[in-house]
Amino acid sequence: MRIAIDGRWIFPQISGIGRVTEKLVFHLGKLDRENHYLVIFNDSALRDRYRKLWEDFSNIETELVPWPPFSPRSHLLLPRLLKRRGTDLFHSTNFLCPLLPGGPRMVVTVHDLIPLKFPHFTPRAKKTRFNFAFRWLLRRSLARADRVIAVSRHTRSDLIGETGLDAGRIAVVYNGIDERYRPREPSGTRELLKERYGIDRPYFLFVGRLDPYKNLPRLIEAYARYCRRNGSAPDLIIVAAPDPRYPDPRDLASRLNLGSRFKMVEGVREEDDLVSFYNGAVALVLPSLYEGFGLPPLEAMACGTPVICSDRASLPEVVGDAAVLVDPERTEAIADALGRVAADPGLRQSLGEKGLRRAAAFSWEKTAEATAAVYREIMSTPVHKS
Repeated sequence: MRIAIDGRWIFPQISGIGRVTEKLVFHLGKLDRENHYLVIFNDSALRDRYRKLWEDFSNIETELVPWPPFSPRSHLLLPRLLKRRGTDLFHSTNFLCPLLPGGPRMVVTVHDLIPLKFPHFTPRAKKTRFNFAFRWLLRRSLARADRVIAVSRHTRSDLIGETGLDAGRIAVVYNGIDERYRPREPSGTRELLKERYGIDRPYFLFVGRLDPYKNLPRLIEAYARYCRRNGSAPDLIIVAAPDPRYPDPRDLASRLNLGSRFKMVEGVREEDDLVSFYNGAVALVLPSLYEGFGLPPLEAMACGTPVICSDRASLPEVVGDAAVLVDPERTEAIADALGRVAADPGLRQSLGEKGLRRAAAFSWEKTAEATAAVYREIMSTPVHKS
């Protein structure tokens, strides 16, 4: 088969969907030498970067197009390009596939349904327009796709409940974990974090975006509450890119008088640095109100780092019994969990050991193999009629 994968969701900065896409392509290229892959980019610098990274794979090539994923011209012209390139199957790695009829078979990955389930989390200025557009585009893409990949059983359940999609058209394919996420020698981690980021104290870690569903303001409030009753509390470090759509978390930290205990790290572009952040943390804390999967807890567990996370959505499915689960809407519950983990070395050791075992069940090799199985299933079945 000639399979095209939409690489336009890979961005210069570290992002969840971007990482899923690049890891999937790499491991498909490594494991599946039977089929040929064409990765679509609309950024020449990124295209050149990944073409070099994949140069050892004769079964991967790249194509540069001028259209971003949401461009109307993409829906009109991408199918023509795919047809010229003799493409049998197109995989959109983020909910949106070309909507016009014709062209190759289609598979679309859905990571979450936040705009459907939680429209109030969308930036206020764009709420009505964006949520209507997302709903319309999602439904059209689902109708157009031959198969839909959900990244968790929870996302699969949401798809069925929110869109009425036939359960038989959905395959659950979990995200994986890169082998670079593993325990590291502590002294080397401390030296790197101090030299590059000025971090030389114990810390809790949050990794993610600033979107409201991440529940970061409540984490900061819970941390401030914990600090008021513990003068030797670890710091709180936020690894997140600034987002002008949302309040700057540093403003809330300032109002709560957290001072130097709070630090926001922008622009962690190297994944190896992110591994060091996980390794150096007392615990990763992710009190999200919703996650379609949740890569940071998995990455932290693979590093042997304790995890405190929400008891909502897909997170219990991902972490199993290897994390402290909290009600993300109870500030006191989050504060108590911070205190418990910081004060109990035995609990941290137990969580770290359980996390390593849990993370070992996930790999990008398994993700690639399961995805390739979906491709084969699509091509062996009659064309889906929307």
